[in-house]
Amino acid sequence: MVGKVLFFNKETKEGEIEGVDRQRYYFHIGEWLSYSSIEIGQQVYYQIVDNEARDIVTQKPLNKKYRICFEIDVSLVG
Repeated sequence: MVGKVLFFNKETKEGEIEGVDRQRYYFHIGEWLSYSSIEIGQQVYYQIVDNEARDIVTQKPLNKKYRICFEIDVSLVG
């Protein structure tokens, strides 16, 4: 789900996200999976579990899996 950070309390390490559905979801710092700091108004992606935001990231997660194949041709010269 997509939303934005409404507030974050550094002392309690708790905050709230507003989803595109206009619902508000509580979160704890332990669910913040990005390296970036938490900023008010920041767009985030998250899952909803028991009406709380979980697995919060600042970049859109990849939904597809890719397979990369290489072919190497080794020839000896000489």
